[in-house]
Amino acid sequence: MVWLPNKRGIDQKQVTRWERQLAWLALIAIGGIVYFVVAVLILHFLRPDYNPINHAVSNYAIGPYGYLMTAAFYALALSVFALALGLARSMVLTDQARVAVMLLNLASVGMIVMGIFPGDVHALHPPATITGVIHWTAAGVSFASIMIAGFILSRCFKTDERWQAFQRSTLVLAMAMVVALLAYGVLALVGWIGVGQRIYIAVSLMWLLFVAVVLRSIASISRHR
Repeated sequence: MVWLPNKRGIDQKQVTRWERQLAWLALIAIGGIVYFVVAVLILHFLRPDYNPINHAVSNYAIGPYGYLMTAAFYALALSVFALALGLARSMVLTDQARVAVMLLNLASVGMIVMGIFPGDVHALHPPATITGVIHWTAAGVSFASIMIAGFILSRCFKTDERWQAFQRSTLVLAMAMVVALLAYGVLALVGWIGVGQRIYIAVSLMWLLFVAVVLRSIASISRHR
C-alpha cells in the first residue's frame, strides 16, 4: 500500500501493517545515519595520522580500521533506501515524487559503490587510481541526488496532507545543502577539502535525519488517530 488518506473503509489490520512498516523504515533510516556519524567521529580518534582539515572522510576506508568506514557507507546506503521506501509509502506519488524517490534510490546505489571502491588518500591530486575515480564519481552522484531530491520533495510536500507542515523546514535544509556545496568548493581551493566535505556531508545528513524523524512521527500520529 502506497498511500492511506484515511482509515475509513480500510481493513484495520492492513492499516496497522502499514503503520508498522512505516515506523520500521523510519527507524532503519535513523539508525543508519546515526551509525555513519558515530563511525566517522570514532575514526577521527583512531586515525590521528589523517588530518581532518585536508583529508576527506572517505580516506578512513583505507588502512587500519577501514572496515568501519566501509560499513558506514553501507549503513548509510541502507538508510537512504529505507527512507526512499518510506516516502513512497507515505506520500501521494505524483510524477515529481516518483522522480525524488528514484533519486534517493540512485543515491543509495552510489553509496554501495563507494563502499566497494574506496577512494585514494590523495584522490584529488592526480594521478588518481581508477578505484578512486569510481569512488569520487559515485560520491558526487549520491550527494547531488540527495540535494536535488530535497528540492523536488519540498515542492511535493506543499500539497501533501501528511507532509505539508514540514515543507518549509525541508526547503530550508535543501537550500542549506546548496550553500554547503558552495562552501565545499571554496574551501577545497585553499586546501581545506576535509573541512568543506564534512560541512557538506553534515548538512546532507541533517536533511536525511529530519525527513526520517518526520516519517517516524507520521507513523506515530496515524496510529493514534
